[in-house]
Amino acid sequence: MKEETLMRMIRRVLQTAVIFGLSGCVMHVDRPVHVQRGDMAKSIYVVDGAIALDAQARAHKLSTVDGDITLGRWARASGLRSVDGAIAMAAGASCSGDVRSVDGAIRLDEGARVDGNVETLTGHIEARDALVAGDLETVSGRILLHGATHVDQGIVLALPSPKVHGTDQQRLPLVVIGPGVVVGGPIVAHRGGTLWVSRKARIGPVQGITVRWFDGAAAPATD
Repeated sequence: MKEETLMRMIRRVLQTAVIFGLSGCVMHVDRPVHVQRGDMAKSIYVVDGAIALDAQARAHKLSTVDGDITLGRWARASGLRSVDGAIAMAAGASCSGDVRSVDGAIRLDEGARVDGNVETLTGHIEARDALVAGDLETVSGRILLHGATHVDQGIVLALPSPKVHGTDQQRLPLVVIGPGVVVGGPIVAHRGGTLWVSRKARIGPVQGITVRWFDGAAAPATD
């Protein structure tokens, strides 16, 4: 865990909780939050605990430092943010804003939809039969796209942040675009990496990285 990033996130969580405290947001320091099926919650901020939305539950922005964020089937939120915790969106779940994580993985299941961007620093991003209206961005994570996944605005492999210390950022990113996937925008790599693309996928222009084409259902071993 990057101490500087953790402290910055904690300060942001606490400040936002104070700002929105009178409007009904929920803020917890060290316990999980569970929103039941069909319920509607306002913004939820947790430092050391998970946030879970049952099927068809709704909420505004969800933020955690160490806990995971899970959206059940057809659950809806307006923004998801985590530092170390993973973010998972089940089949049909949707987010009308951005989905962001520092170290935690992000997973989008069949029919999941994100109207904003999906971003990590070192965490992995995986999507299967999902829709991202914005772009995908990572510094040193893996991006694995399967099935009928559609990314409207492209993929960005960003430079390491000088404000975050640690060696994980120095790892080069890996992108695998499987058969049937559509990446509508450009793929831009600011420091290289590895890019595997199925010959049955559709992608936009590529900059700063060499495309390695593959046939069949999966790319060659990438470890």
